[in-house]
Amino acid sequence: MTIQVMPAYAHERLGANAITAGLAVTIGSLATMFSRPISGRVADQSGGRRVAMTGAILGLIGGVGHVVATNLPVLVLARLFLGAGEGALFTGSVGWILAHTQQSQRGRVAGHFGLAMWMGLASGPMLATALMAIGTYRNVWIAASIIPMLSWVLVASTRPEGRVSSDLAKLRRALFPRAAWIPGASGVFASIGYGIIAAFLVPRFAALGFAGQNFALTVFGIAFMITRFLGSGYADRLGGRRVLLSAFLIESVGLAGLFLAHVEWLAFVSTALAGAGLSLLIPSVTSLVTEAADPRERTAALGAVTSAWDLGTAIGGPLGGLVAGASDAGPFALGAVAALIAIAPLAINPKR
Repeated sequence: MTIQVMPAYAHERLGANAITAGLAVTIGSLATMFSRPISGRVADQSGGRRVAMTGAILGLIGGVGHVVATNLPVLVLARLFLGAGEGALFTGSVGWILAHTQQSQRGRVAGHFGLAMWMGLASGPMLATALMAIGTYRNVWIAASIIPMLSWVLVASTRPEGRVSSDLAKLRRALFPRAAWIPGASGVFASIGYGIIAAFLVPRFAALGFAGQNFALTVFGIAFMITRFLGSGYADRLGGRRVLLSAFLIESVGLAGLFLAHVEWLAFVSTALAGAGLSLLIPSVTSLVTEAADPRERTAALGAVTSAWDLGTAIGGPLGGLVAGASDAGPFALGAVAALIAIAPLAINPKR
């Protein structure tokens, strides 16, 4: 919701230039990326429910910071709180849920839980637009303060967790458990494709003169969510590694299709394939990591691989910009190659 209006607000009210306004948007995601492994470690030590509640409080502080910000440094600080809160709330919650889920269902449960985040990402811009239509930026910031408070109330209404035993609280590795290394390395390369989709999908359709350019991201989102909902369970039934390798191949084919497409129907089919492939990454990685990780560092491992996704997404746009060209085709070739490279870490030592 805040990302929808942040560039215009930073420019109109705080006099920020394009680079600074962009920083105001992305700095929150940077805080999210760094907070995930830290939140995971704390969740392994003290319980995911407590971390989720802390994340909601950080989000509340961030929302209030937007309300009171009168200059760019205060706004950036508020963005950091909001981003850190998002990372803690999601990581703590997924660790809390999976601690009470059988291994044979963790891919499906994690995949379906991840849809909650996507529903927020999809509905947030619409809510921000509606609030701006009837009010001002202040209304958006107030809503950004109230919603995390509602999250805290929801989590607080649940039954408290039991104390984590001292044995489980002793971690063998701090922030990046060994179980996260190989899936995390693959995730960085695979998620470059998502960063490229976000930055260049609409420009690619526009460069080709396709009338349906305004529906391109909608098709991607629909394919992503339907596949995530229907396909998450395959990671449990067929094995996380097998489904993950298939997801990389599907993503690569979709991105390659967007590079080669010169007819509209092929571009839409390729967009849907890219969305379907990317949607299966989190369920598959979750199944892999939770099976391999020591229970004492399970949530830290999940936080680390999710941060790898954030990192790949963040660098996908800038890397794509280096090879964009006049037709914006180059980024999709880059993304297709990156998705194939993502296979390599899993292929190097498939038994681990």
